[in-house]
Amino acid sequence: MTVRDDSFNFAGVDMLAEYGIRVLSHDLLKPPLRPRKVIIQSRDGAYDFGAMHYDERRLRIRCEALDRHLARAEIRELALLLDQKGRIFLWDEPDKYYIGRVYDAPDLTYIGMAGHRFTLNFLCDPFAYGNTYDGQLPDRIEYPGTARTPTRLSLTNVGSDVIHGLQVRIRERRG
Repeated sequence: MTVRDDSFNFAGVDMLAEYGIRVLSHDLLKPPLRPRKVIIQSRDGAYDFGAMHYDERRLRIRCEALDRHLARAEIRELALLLDQKGRIFLWDEPDKYYIGRVYDAPDLTYIGMAGHRFTLNFLCDPFAYGNTYDGQLPDRIEYPGTARTPTRLSLTNVGSDVIHGLQVRIRERRG
């Protein structure tokens, strides 16, 4: 996906091109871990079984629409767009995307005739999604991710010949 500098694409819409919305900043460090602890009566602290899974990721995108003033009709159109769940591509990582939606209404800060500032709080799946391969596969597919995550591998023989010697090796990275 191609995303212009200082922009993001949500549900197939380039926000800078369509609404003049520029990204001021965003945060993506990591989703929160779900604690697995038990409090034992008459003992200090808690027993920690170790966190294994992540909760949903909150992706905050601070925005401004200063290039042009958004009319009330455009704000309503934008609100309707943000009511759906969609893919979110950020300009600084166009090969990855998040799936999320906005649940709370952002406060628009009106900056006179200059425009608006606001923060979009997307609630997303915990991890970013990456490339999918369709067609001829490369000789080797590497998982460049940073966490254990399910992978779906679907191979389809579109030809009429039997495939011989196909090998699929799955190796877990140590570390």
